[in-house]
Amino acid sequence: MNRILQVKSLSYDQKILSYLDSHRSEIISFMQKLIQTESVTGDESRIAALMAEECGKDGLEVELVEPARNRMNAVAKYKGTVGQPKVIMYSHYDTVPVGDLATWKYSPFSATIADGMMWGRGASDNKLATCGLTMAFRAVKSLGIQLKGDMLFTHVADEEKGGKFGFKYLMDKGYGEGFDYLFYAHSGSADSIGIAANGCMRYEIKVKGKSVHTSRLEGGINAVAKSAELILRLQKLANEVNLRQYHLPGTDTVMKSRFSINKCVGFVAHNNVPDRCDLLVDRRFTPAETAKQTEEEIKEVIDQLKKEDREFDAELSLHPTDWDELSVSPPDSEIVRSIQRAVEKLVGKKPKPIGGSHSSDHGWWSSKYHKPFASYGIGGSGGHMANEHVGVEDVVRTTKAYALLMLDLLGAV
Repeated sequence: MNRILQVKSLSYDQKILSYLDSHRSEIISFMQKLIQTESVTGDESRIAALMAEECGKDGLEVELVEPARNRMNAVAKYKGTVGQPKVIMYSHYDTVPVGDLATWKYSPFSATIADGMMWGRGASDNKLATCGLTMAFRAVKSLGIQLKGDMLFTHVADEEKGGKFGFKYLMDKGYGEGFDYLFYAHSGSADSIGIAANGCMRYEIKVKGKSVHTSRLEGGINAVAKSAELILRLQKLANEVNLRQYHLPGTDTVMKSRFSINKCVGFVAHNNVPDRCDLLVDRRFTPAETAKQTEEEIKEVIDQLKKEDREFDAELSLHPTDWDELSVSPPDSEIVRSIQRAVEKLVGKKPKPIGGSHSSDHGWWSSKYHKPFASYGIGGSGGHMANEHVGVEDVVRTTKAYALLMLDLLGAV
């Protein structure tokens, strides 16, 4: 009898944490299943089907959104008792390719557990978040807890390529209309909440030449040789840009500008002077800069070289799909405070809001709606590298943090 009374007197927080402790094996098993479901950017159909099935099990209203063949997003709706606040719960489940298999300690899609870690592609970036959100809501649902606010779960494709077929597509189609906050679930440090990320512009430069047989090279223009001088000048600009820093107001963090020349390809045949050489510049910019400024700086270098060399010709363009908007959110928003309250209950201290020098597709939310967002997750290492992994305990802790956040931010009846 005393045991029954004790259980009934438990708070929702205590019930959630107790439930997740007792369902630990289910959380870990589901995380393994996610890693074992290959979802390299370009074909997210299998994992979208899996997520649609799992969300359906929890009584959510599920929609599969397919902007292009096999580019699938799983969107699931929860209707709260009051309908306020309205929160988007985000995760992306696409991953980068595995690369050279010989560099992996364990098979990248095995989800092997060893040394307290779960190993595999997507373990850190970003299936930890997909697992955490799913299992957190399952705990809320299984305990019969009703939330006051509405949630829209967006488990999306294409984050690794900028979101054209993923989160950007959903925002362009109006799925974010009427929502108050975006919770961007992602791996990370238990001590920090992400509230800002650099914008990212990827510029393609086509250096033009004239192709002739190598034996008659005097009549040609070697695009690779012309590119060499351009690269040297762009690197000089890069050295200056990469020293720029921006102190994010309200935080202790510094965001850094980034400029990197990441591609140089020019070839016709072994006996031909190349008539074209393609370059790609990855340019990350802070709130102290603008997208237009990044383009003008590169264009100035190209134009100067054209003035000095009559044979030099190049065309600058923005990559049509692979770029991200700048995103900045207030450090004292309600979603930040809610994450702090939830995490403090779990780990005993409040995480601090920070900005990053990376880029993210949450820029499609902040640039369109200008409403608060925040990113959080616990653990994960080796994203975009061989031997990507996450601590098994961190998978459970992340799930707990997300569940406590749902209770705090949306309110429980």
